Amino acid sequence: MKNFKFILALSFLVFACKQPAKQKPVTVNNIEVQNIDLYPQYRTCPDYFEKDKQLECLMLKINNFITYHINKKYQKDFKELKDTLWVKFEIDTLGHIHYINITHINEIGKDSMYNDIFKKIAYKIPKMKPAIYQRNPVNFEFKVPIVNSNQ
Repeated sequence: MKNFKFILALSFLVFACKQPAKQKPVTVNNIEVQNIDLYPQYRTCPDYFEKDKQLECLMLKINNFITYHINKKYQKDFKELKDTLWVKFEIDTLGHIHYINITHINEIGKDSMYNDIFKKIAYKIPKMKPAIYQRNPVNFEFKVPIVNSNQ
C-alpha cells in the first residue's frame, strides 16, 4: 500500500509540472535551399555543423535506401532503365516523407510502373528530423537521382 501511495504521489508531481509550450510547425513556401537553417536529418546521419554535409548525408542515405529496395525487390523492373530518374519527395514538419513524383522519364509507357514502385518504397523510408527555418520546422522538398547501376 505504501508503494501505491508513493507511485500515486509521484504521478501527481509529474503531471503538476508545467509542460513547456510546443512550437507550432510553420510551413514556409518558396524557401531558398541555401536559406534553410538545418536540412532534414536521416536517422543514421551524424549531427553535422556544415550545411553541405547535412544535405550530402541526407541525399546519400535516401539514395542508398531506394537503391537497396530496388535491388532487393524490383531489380527486374529496372533492368532495362536507360535514363536517370529524378524522384521527388517532401519531408513534412513532423519528419514524415511523402512521395511526390518522378520527373524526367524518357522511356514512354514506363512512368506509371516506376511511379507505383517508388510510392511503395517511399512509404518505407523512416521518419526523420524535419528541416528548420528560423527555429521552426518546415516542409522540405527535394529530388534524388536514380541511375541504373547495371548499365
